[in-house]
Amino acid sequence: MKKNIILSVCFMFLLVLTGCSSKDGEKDLSMRQDLALIYEETVSPNKEYVKSEEDIVNYSIEVYQNKDYKILVNAKSNSQFFEPMQYELEYDKKITESNITVKWTTLMGNPKAKENDQLGVAYVSILENGKVLSERKISFVNKAIETITDTVDKK
Repeated sequence: MKKNIILSVCFMFLLVLTGCSSKDGEKDLSMRQDLALIYEETVSPNKEYVKSEEDIVNYSIEVYQNKDYKILVNAKSNSQFFEPMQYELEYDKKITESNITVKWTTLMGNPKAKENDQLGVAYVSILENGKVLSERKISFVNKAIETITDTVDKK
């Protein structure tokens, strides 16, 4: 428990010190003719706690579907602690926004964020008739935690 608190505090400190940077290699999926954007959500874990707009971190989840019904989930952030990621799901029907849920939690697993326990994980679910077809956990802070853990372990 104490180690989790130390990691959370260190992460928040690193986030404030380093700010954000955009990724040059991000793919703009909206330009692909074969993909239709079905769902998009962006949250900021630190918007309420920073003084400068350039230090605001954003986490985004986008869900697309192509004409062959393949679903593509795209996760991106302006944080230097997150590498953009994508995954695909084979499917045989058209989906709508009602087939998608995204639940955000903090690093400690809480649905409500606080300054010392900010959002960092998204659970992306694709549903059919209320049943979960796919659920993936996307951590937007793994790289930061690895960096902090490496630093703490070296001491």
